[in-house]
Amino acid sequence: MISGSLVRTLNRGAGILRINGHRLLSEPSTRNSLALFQNRIGYLPNFRQMSTNIAVPTTQIAYGKPIEHLASLSSVANPGELSFPDGVRHALVVDCGEQIPVTSSSDHEFLERIKNFVKEQDSQDVDFVRIQGLHPQNTPNELTWKALNGLRPRHLELCCGWHEEYEIEPLDSLDPSWPLESISIVGAAQYELAITKHFWTIPTLTFYYSHQVRLELPTDYTVEGPSALRHLTAIGNDACDMLARWRKSSISSICDNLESLRLESNNDCDFQTDNEYEDFVHALQGCTSVKSLELVMVEGPSSDNDPELDQHLRDQYQYLIDLPKYLPPNLEHLKFKSIPESARHLDVWLRCAKDPHWLPHLKSISLRFDMVNP
Repeated sequence: MISGSLVRTLNRGAGILRINGHRLLSEPSTRNSLALFQNRIGYLPNFRQMSTNIAVPTTQIAYGKPIEHLASLSSVANPGELSFPDGVRHALVVDCGEQIPVTSSSDHEFLERIKNFVKEQDSQDVDFVRIQGLHPQNTPNELTWKALNGLRPRHLELCCGWHEEYEIEPLDSLDPSWPLESISIVGAAQYELAITKHFWTIPTLTFYYSHQVRLELPTDYTVEGPSALRHLTAIGNDACDMLARWRKSSISSICDNLESLRLESNNDCDFQTDNEYEDFVHALQGCTSVKSLELVMVEGPSSDNDPELDQHLRDQYQYLIDLPKYLPPNLEHLKFKSIPESARHLDVWLRCAKDPHWLPHLKSISLRFDMVNP
């Protein structure tokens, strides 16, 4: 096992590749426990107690409460896990409540408060919108979207609640259309298609502890030009399987122009059936435009009552052995984090590093083998 400092130097053409030298690092682990997610996929209600505050003026409109004007916005993620968009001037948080769906008859006051805020001058600089709620019809439903019509945010964050569902299709009916640059979806676990034209037009897409996410473009949407998506992040649950599913779907070309890809598979939800790992590595290898890749793969198969079988499965777990062979060919920057068992196969990485044809454009590489296997 290797979890501390490891130093080795390799000659590679005119350059040098080092472990714990030329950005091939063994860093101390800073990841918090994932106990919140072991019993239920994507359970997020307790996130507030471990969130950090982002210094950006924030207006919060919550169901059944007066409007609040705050000096900061709380992050839904653990410290350091997700980056916040640059240049945000004003954030709006719409909290749809905890129990019943928003309806025009029973929740007129809540919807009117949203509409009135949108009409005010104070709303003109809102460039970040977060919508959250604990009922599947509130995250958000069509009435909530209509109440927000008139805003022009650059960033949208949807935080799903206990039911882990969201509705995004009404976003396309807003006029004027939101000039979105990023969409973040938190805690979604739904098998129905998520449909919006913005999946094709945004540069940045993030999924945080979501599961079985399936994307689609509207049937009446005419695709003009290549996908604008340049940065894809998926943290938690089936992050690797997600990429493989997309590459085999009708929107496979959504990833054709990716420049940065971050996948964090950390709670034993990936590669649960035959061929899923194979599908993933072929999808990964096909991301030929990716220049920056960050992979966190800390899971392995386990058997609670048969240690010998457990060890056999770990030995056969392919990502510990052959992943370096399937990396995107035009990578310039690579970060890979895994469990200590992965370090037993470090010789695979070293053999690849000696090959001048392996990732010929690589400028920096960081490896960590100190992650906790859930």
